[in-house]
Amino acid sequence: MAQAGLHVIYDSASSDPPCEAELDIVAVHGLNFKNSNNHARKTWTMNDKLWLKDFLPVALLPKHARVMLFEYNSSPAIGATAIKLSGHANNLLQWLKLKRKTLVAATLDVTYKSMVEAACLLVFFATPHQGGNYANLGNIVAKIVRTGMSKPKNDLLEALKANSDQAMQRFEQARHLPERCLVVNFYEGDPYGKIGLIVDKKSATLNLPGTREKQIAIHADHSTICKFDSPDSLACELVLGTIADEVERALAMSRSATPLVPSYPLSSMTPVKTFVQRPLLRDSIRNQFTKPLEADKQGEVRTVGVWGMGGAGKSQIALSYVQRYRTEYNATFWIQADHTASVDRDFLAIYRLLVDTTQPLSDPKPEDVKREVLGWFARASEKYLVIFDGADSLHQTDEDFVDLSQYCPGSSNTHIIITSRSSIAKSRSTFEGVSVEELEEAQSVELFLACAEIQPEREDVLAETKLIVHELGYLALAVSMAGRYVSQTPRLSSNLSAYLDEFRSRRRDLLSEIPDKLVARYHHSVMTVWETSYDAVSKQLPEAGRLMTLLCFIHYDDIFLELFGLDRDPGSTAVAPWMSALGCQTRVDVHQLEKCFWVLEKYSLCQRKKMKTSYSIHRLVHAWGYDRLKSDKDEVERLWYAASQLLDDYIKTSSDRQDGPVTKLRVVPHLTDNIHSFKNISRINDWNKVDWLEAVERFGFFFAKVGRWNDAAISRREVLKKRQRILGDEHPDTISAMNNLATTLSDQGKLDEAALMQKEVLKKRQRILRDEHPDTISAMNNLANTLGDQGKLDEAASMMKEVLKKRQRILGDKHPDMISAMNNLATTLSDQGKLDEAASMMKEVLEKRQRILGDEHPATISAMSNLATTLSDQGKLDEAASMKKEVLEKRQWILGDEHPDTISAMNNLANTLGDQGKLDEAASMKKEVLEKRQWILGDEHPDTISAMNNLANTLGDQGKLDEAASMMKEVLEKRQRILGDEHPATITAISNLATTLSDQGKLDEAALMKKEVLEKRQRILGDEHPDTISAMNNLINTLGDQGKLDEAVSIKREVLKKMQRILGDEHPATISAMNNLANTLGDQGKLDEAASMMKEVLKKRQRILGDEHPATISAMNNLATTLSDQGKLDEAASMMKEVLEKRQRILGDEHPATITAMSNLAAMLRDQGKVDEAIGPPDVSTTKKQPFLKRVTGKLQKVRNSC
Repeated sequence: MAQAGLHVIYDSASSDPPCEAELDIVAVHGLNFKNSNNHARKTWTMNDKLWLKDFLPVALLPKHARVMLFEYNSSPAIGATAIKLSGHANNLLQWLKLKRKTLVAATLDVTYKSMVEAACLLVFFATPHQGGNYANLGNIVAKIVRTGMSKPKNDLLEALKANSDQAMQRFEQARHLPERCLVVNFYEGDPYGKIGLIVDKKSATLNLPGTREKQIAIHADHSTICKFDSPDSLACELVLGTIADEVERALAMSRSATPLVPSYPLSSMTPVKTFVQRPLLRDSIRNQFTKPLEADKQGEVRTVGVWGMGGAGKSQIALSYVQRYRTEYNATFWIQADHTASVDRDFLAIYRLLVDTTQPLSDPKPEDVKREVLGWFARASEKYLVIFDGADSLHQTDEDFVDLSQYCPGSSNTHIIITSRSSIAKSRSTFEGVSVEELEEAQSVELFLACAEIQPEREDVLAETKLIVHELGYLALAVSMAGRYVSQTPRLSSNLSAYLDEFRSRRRDLLSEIPDKLVARYHHSVMTVWETSYDAVSKQLPEAGRLMTLLCFIHYDDIFLELFGLDRDPGSTAVAPWMSALGCQTRVDVHQLEKCFWVLEKYSLCQRKKMKTSYSIHRLVHAWGYDRLKSDKDEVERLWYAASQLLDDYIKTSSDRQDGPVTKLRVVPHLTDNIHSFKNISRINDWNKVDWLEAVERFGFFFAKVGRWNDAAISRREVLKKRQRILGDEHPDTISAMNNLATTLSDQGKLDEAALMQKEVLKKRQRILRDEHPDTISAMNNLANTLGDQGKLDEAASMMKEVLKKRQRILGDKHPDMISAMNNLATTLSDQGKLDEAASMMKEVLEKRQRILGDEHPATISAMSNLATTLSDQGKLDEAASMKKEVLEKRQWILGDEHPDTISAMNNLANTLGDQGKLDEAASMKKEVLEKRQWILGDEHPDTISAMNNLANTLGDQGKLDEAASMMKEVLEKRQRILGDEHPATITAISNLATTLSDQGKLDEAALMKKEVLEKRQRILGDEHPDTISAMNNLINTLGDQGKLDEAVSIKREVLKKMQRILGDEHPATISAMNNLANTLGDQGKLDEAASMMKEVLKKRQRILGDEHPATISAMNNLATTLSDQGKLDEAASMMKEVLEKRQRILGDEHPATITAMSNLAAMLRDQGKVDEAIGPPDVSTTKKQPFLKRVTGKLQKVRNSC
C-alpha cells in the first residue's frame, strides 16, 4: 500500500498557464480485496489512464480544479483491523483541514464544519449506502488471506454488509446532508461473475427529497464501474457530462441559497429513517412561537412544552420543527436534559464553540460555564432556538431532578422547546404547550409499513396492519419496533395475520426489546421507559402507583371519578376493598383520589379527558401494568377482587341513582375487562374462591338488563363453569347459573342450545327438588317459552297448561305466579291462531289483576296491553287502539314519559294506528319512540334497533321507499354487528329489507336476499317452523313479481300443505297461504280454480274472524276482482260495493285499503259501461303508490305471522 493520506494528483495552479483552483475534488476508493499496492490509483485507472487527472479537469472547464486521492488501508482481511470505517472518515476530514487550512465551528464536528458547508456535490460509484452483497466475496478472500495468521476480527466488511447497523447508521446520517449539496449515484448494471450485483440500485440510493439526488446505471460490474481508458467511451462520456452538469447546478444553487443555520451539538439530533410527519403538532409549536404576547408578558422568553408518554414521538416532533423552520434562526442548540450532568456536558460543548466571544476559563466548572453561556445569550441580538430534550425529571422531588430554570436563556430573542414525559412541561409553556398523544391510524399504518419494509399492495395487508396498530394503541415507538421486528422475521412479513397472536403471547418479551437505533432514538425498551416513570410515581406518592396497578383490572379508557363511589354515603368511614388495595388505612376522599390521578398524569401514565372528570391510560401501558404482576399470583387475585368490588358496588347502586342508559353503558367496558382478567386468574386448577363469583353473576344480570346479551353470556358461562368445577353439577347455585345462561342464550337467538340447557335444568330440579317445587315449575315455564320461540307451539302450549294447573293447585287462583302462567298460556294460544280463546283468557288475567293488584299496578297495565294486542290481531282495531291509549296514559302518569315501559306502550299504539291506516300519525309516534330509545337506551340497544325497524316499516307503508330502505340497511348492519348473522332478529332485518327492495322494483336483489333468509331459517329453525314457512312464502311472492308463475304456484302449494299439517286448516296463517295461492292461480289465468279457492278463504274468515275483520274484507275484495276477471261484472261490482262500504265505515275514507277498493269499483263500473258512476281516474291502480297499497293490503291480511 502507498503511504496513507491525501495526495494531490492534479492542480490547475501548476498547469500552464497556472490558474487558481475553484473546485477541490477528492476521490476516495473502496475495499481492497486483493490487498494490492497503490489501490487508490488503481481504483480509477484503466490502461494507464487515470481519468480523474487525464479527463475530468478538461470536462470541468472553464472551472479550474484541484484533484486529490485519499489513500487508506481498506483490506478486509489484514492491516485495517485496528481502524474502523468511521476512523478512516475522520482521518479524511483531518487531511482536508490541513490541505484547505480552514477552521470554523462544525456541523458534524467543531473541527470540520466549513468543509461540510463547502461540499456542493457528492458522486458515488457503486457505493452501498444501505450495505451491499459483500458477504460472499469478502469472506472468501478473507479466509484465504487469514489462514495461519493471528489477526483480530476486521470490522470493515461487517460495516458494509446490507442492512448492518453501521451501514444503516451511515445511511441515516447521509440522508441529512445540507440541502444545497447534490448527490449522483452511479450503480452497477452488470453482475460481478457468479456473485451477481454487489451494490444494487436500492442500496445505492439515499432517498433524498426533491431533485437533489440522481440514480444512473452504468453498463459495468463492481470492479470496472469507475475505470475509463478513453474520454470518448460511452460510460466515460456519461460520467464526465453528468459531473460537469451537476457541478454547475450545485454552484448555481449555492449562489442563491441562504446561509446555513448552525446547530449545536448535533449528536442527539439524528432523525430516524421512518419518521412520520405530524404537521398539526409541529405547527402548533410554530403558532405558539408567533402568537402575540399579552401586555404583562412582553419581553418574556417564549417556551413551548411538548409532553407525552415515553415513545410517543416528542423528540421527533421537536426535530421536525427544527427541520421545517431552522432558516428563521441564526443557530439552534439541542441539549439532552435527562440529567443535570448531560445538560452541563452540552453547555460545555456550546461554551467551547463560543470561546472566541467569551472570557476563556482555564479550568471550566459547570457553574462558570453556565454563567458564560447564559451571558452570551443575553448579549446576543440574533434569534436562537434552544431545545431541552428528554427533560423528564421536572418535579423537585424527582430523584434526577433537573432545574431547567437555571439553564434557560433569558433573551427575548430566544425560543425554547422542552420535551418531557412530565406534564409539568405544560406549566413551563408560555401558552398551552403541545400534548403528544397517539398517532392517527393512517400515520400508524404508514410508520408500521415503512419499518416493516412492506408495500401495502393488497387490501388484506392494509387490513391486518390496521389491526396491529390498533392493538399497539398507535404508540409511535411500539409501532416502529413492531414493524422492525416484522421486517427481520420472514415468517411474519409474509403472513402479517400471525403477528397479533405472537404479540399477545409474547407481549412482555417484545416490549422489553431495545429498539433499533434506526427505528427510534430511544436507548431503552418501551417497558424500561414506563418502569422508570412508574418508579418515580411510587416514590412521590405510593398510593398513586398502587392506583395505577389497580386500574389495570378495569378498562383503560373513560375511568370516571363517579365509578369510585365517593359521592355515596359521604358520612361513612368504611374502607372499601379498593381503598385497602391502595394501602390506605382510612377511607379515601375525592381529593386524595384526584391527587393520585394528578401524579399519574404528571408522569404521562394517564391522561385526563378534556372537558370531563375522567381519565384514560394508554392501552399498552395498561397491558404492561397487568403483565408486570403476572408472577405474583396472590397480588393479581387481591387486585382483581378489589376492582370487582369497586364495579359491583357501582352497579348495585345504579337503580338508586336512577342512572340513565348513557351512565349505565359507561361502566360496561370496565365490567368486560374485569371479567377478562377474571378468566385469566381463575384458569388455574386450584382456584376455588366461589364467593367471588357473586360479583361476576351480578355483572351478568346487569349486562342482560342493558341488552348486552353477548357480554351477559360470557359472564354467565364463566360462573357456570367455575361452579360446576367447585360445587358440582347438582348444587342449587350451579343449576341456577345454568338457568341464567340458558335465558341469555335464548335472548341471543340460540334457541336450540337454550332449549337443551333448560331441559337439563328441568330434569335436575325434578330429580333434586321434585315436580312441585316452585323452582321446578319455573324451569318448566322457561322451557315452554323457549319452545314457543322455536315455533313448537303445540308442545309449548301443552307445557304451559301443565304449569298453570300446578300453580293453580299449589299457589291458588289469586297468586301472581299463577296469573302470570295464565298470561303466558294466553300468549301462546294467540300465536297458535286461537284468538278468541286467547282473548277470553287475557280478559280473565286482566280482571284478576285489577281485583287483586288494582288498576294501576304495572302487572295490571301489562295485562291490558297484552289484551289490546290480541284485540288488534282479531281485527278489532278501534277497541284495541282505545285500550292501548289507556295503557299509554296510565304509564305516562305512573312511570313517566321516559320509562322504557311507557315508550313500549307508545310503540304498541303506533303499530295499531298504522294498521288503522293512520300512517302519518303512526310514523310521527314511531319517530318519537326511536328518539327516546336512542337517548335513554343508546343507539345500539336491541330495543332501539327494533324501534328503528318499526319506523322503517311504516315509512315503507307510506311509500317512502328510499328512506325506508336506507334505515333498514342500518338496522341490518347493527344487528349483524351486535347480535350476529344468525340471530332471528338479524334474519328478520334481512327479510324486511328484501321486501322493501321488492317494493322498489329491485326484484333480482330482493329474490337473492329472500333465498338467503329461507336457507338460514331452514338451517336454524327447521323446515316446518312458522318463520321458515313465512320466508318461503315471501320468496314466492317475489318469484311471482318476476313472472315465474309456475315456480311460484308449485312452492305455494307446498307451503299450504305444510301449514295445513302443522297449524291446521283453520289457522289464520293457513288461510292466508290459501289466499296467496289463489291470487297466483288467478295471475296464471286459472280463474275458475282461483275463484273456488277464494270463496273457501272468504267462508273460513267469515266463520273464524267475523264479517268485519280486515282480513275477511280483503278476501271479499280478492274474490270480487277474480269474478270481474271471469266476466261476472254484476256480481263482482255488487261485492266490491260491499267491500268499499265496510272499509269506509271501519277504516275511514283515507285509509289506503279504502282507496284501493274505490279504485277497483271504479274500474268495474267502467267495464260495465257505467262511466258516469265510475269514481276515480282510470289509472289510479297503476300509480306509483301501487306497491305501497299492495303492501298495506297484505299487511291487513296477516293476523300474527307474516305470510
